[in-house]
Amino acid sequence: MRLKATSVRLDDETLARVGHMADAMDRPRAWLMAEAIKQYVAREEWFIREVEKGVKAAEEGRLTNHDDVKSKWEAKRAAQVD
Repeated sequence: MRLKATSVRLDDETLARVGHMADAMDRPRAWLMAEAIKQYVAREEWFIREVEKGVKAAEEGRLTNHDDVKSKWEAKRAAQVD
């Protein structure tokens, strides 16, 4: 895989925090920032896919009644208290 350089502007406090984390992990700051961006992109892609699935389900009329969802979660919460 060929890597390309880019730049990111960070305020002094955030850059210092990234530096402290990188030092603690014995990794370069660039590695830590690249890893953070990869994880962020993966999480946001997952979120977008899930929203698209929900929109499609709604358009197809596959919806769950609010009272049914509420009852399910209330029962789950009650079971955890016991």
